[in-house]
This record gives sequence, C-alpha cells and structure tokens, in this order.
Amino acid sequence: MPALEKSIVTGRVNAEAQRSILNGLRDLGLATYEAQAYLALVQNPDISATQLCNKTGVPDSKIYFALEELQRKGLVVVSEGVPRHYRALAPKEALGKLRSQITREYETQVEKLNQLSLTLEPLYTRSEREDVELAYIVKGFDNVLSRMIDVLKSAKREVVILVPNLEIFERVEPHLDKIRRSGVKVKLAIPPKHRKQIDTSRFADVRELTPNCMDSWLAIADGKTVISSSEWRTERCHAILTQDPVLVAMSLEYFESPRCCVYP
Repeated sequence: MPALEKSIVTGRVNAEAQRSILNGLRDLGLATYEAQAYLALVQNPDISATQLCNKTGVPDSKIYFALEELQRKGLVVVSEGVPRHYRALAPKEALGKLRSQITREYETQVEKLNQLSLTLEPLYTRSEREDVELAYIVKGFDNVLSRMIDVLKSAKREVVILVPNLEIFERVEPHLDKIRRSGVKVKLAIPPKHRKQIDTSRFADVRELTPNCMDSWLAIADGKTVISSSEWRTERCHAILTQDPVLVAMSLEYFESPRCCVYP
C-alpha cells in the first residue's frame, strides 16, 4: 500500500497526506481556511472555534468566517451553546453536497455560454456584411407610443411586448387584438398587480415582469424590429427603434430571462 494511502487508512495524517487532502478540498472550491477547518473537524468532532484555532493555526479573525462558509455549504453541523461547537458532516455526505454544488455551477456556466453565443453570433454575422443597421431615437411618451403601435401593426408572425403600466396596455390593447385576430402570435409580459385586470387568455404566452424589469417597455415584431423605451414615467421618455440583429437578440433575452419575465 502506498505511504499516503496507508497514512490515511490508519488514521495517522502525516504532513504529506494532509497537504494532499487540503489541495483536493481547495480544488473542489473550498478556500484555504475552510479546507483546514473541515479537515480538523473530521479528525476532532464537536469542538469550539477557539479549539479549532489552536489545532489549525487559522487566525481567530478568520475562523468564524470559514465556519460560516462551511455551514452555508452544508459541510458542518453547529451545536448551539456557549460556546458553539462544530462537527464535520460525514465526508461521503459532504463530498456529495459539493458534487451537487459543482454540477449546478457547471450547468449555470453552460447556460451563460449559450446566452452569450446567442448574443455574439449576430454580431459576428453582421461584421461580415457591408450594410450598416441604423437605430433611431424617438422622444416623448406619445411619439414612443405611436411608433410602438406602428411596430405592432407591422408584425406578420409574432409580437413580443413588455408593458409596465396598465395605461400603456389599454392604449395598445385594441391593436394587439387586431393583429391577434389576423393570426399573429402575441407574447405578453405585464406586472403581477395588473394580471387580474387583463383578460390574458387571449394571448399565446403571458408572463409577469419581475422587480428588475418593471421599467422595461418594449415591443419586438417578427424577431426583426424592436422599439425599447426607458424612463416612461418622466418627461425624458425616449426610445430606440432599430432592426439591428444584436439589439433585437438582446431584447428577446429580456423576455426569455427568468430575471426579467417569469410564468405566474
């Protein structure tokens, strides 16, 4: 049996074995002090933070943060009292939790890659074209609303519209009904508080705006044209109207992102 395995199996963790374990824990995402604290707790169950400082050499000012992080990650169990005592979760169960956390983080990163690809691809495609997409600035609430209605009327297949205010919805509602009856698929996002005041059964897809996007006001026609407005509550209300594929793709991401629009 190799010396390192023999050291661990017999319970005598020499310096080489300890370095190997600590490096493994750090590779799995634990900070150095967290790894030292967890290893010490595996060998010394049910001890206080002060005792842990003495055994690990971790500074008193750092040990509590390390223990809080281990507790947040579900790797230690805390016994309330004066002082508190800490016990390491069984290694098999603790490493299982780390595996789940790493898997979730990996899946999140993959999703970010997919979203980034959707954003970058139109930009790359655009760089190969000689034509230049224009963006128009529209100023004033009434002008923005008028151009938004024009965008809605131009749709042949699908409309995506985010409406932060009941007054705005009532102004565009007749036009939404008209294009819906002509066969255009309407996807709508509205504030949760307005949901009971609107007959949402008429629309193909209805979501609720999250607090992050309560100021969002935009309409996208056929995935080609977008008008996006900000500061609609103030005299400085203005909007961008464009067919730029990058801006259209970014605007569609608002509707698809759970940070902005969610199913009720």
